[in-house]
Amino acid sequence: MNKQTLVVAQLILSTFAVTLIPGSIDSVTAQTTTVTPSQSDEQTLRDLVRQENEGKKVIQFTEDYIFVSGALPRPVIGRAAHEKAKSDRMISVRSVKDEVVRLAISQSGDMAEEFGNFTMSYDEPNKPRTTFSGSYLRVWRKTDGEWRVDAFFARPNEPEEKTKQKSDS
Repeated sequence: MNKQTLVVAQLILSTFAVTLIPGSIDSVTAQTTTVTPSQSDEQTLRDLVRQENEGKKVIQFTEDYIFVSGALPRPVIGRAAHEKAKSDRMISVRSVKDEVVRLAISQSGDMAEEFGNFTMSYDEPNKPRTTFSGSYLRVWRKTDGEWRVDAFFARPNEPEEKTKQKSDS
């Protein structure tokens, strides 16, 4: 290869690199930008659930939060209404442990859905401690940079032997 052909080849490669690299850099930057907030948001939500499991009351709720549970005759809408419904039930020494099965953050980064399983224990006056497991769906909304629960749906799971009997029929 003579010197002139080598210079032309270097010029072509330089031009190719200049057009290719900026597009590649933008793609890498864009991917890093979209992945990082989602990962940190996911970790934030997982940390909130973990702290709540440890007994710290760190999970906050939106003002118009929706709560649906088999324990109540109908959905409760609003934070104040939910607090009243909890106090009306007279349950004490309550403990809930959540296990996140799936957590997905929206592309916009302001909503998330969390599906999981829970174990709950509580005492009622003049009754032995009640413990049961169930599943839940929690919807999170990010407001002013803070994650808050916007909706929570929970139901107890049937015992495995009862579920197995149904599937055998």
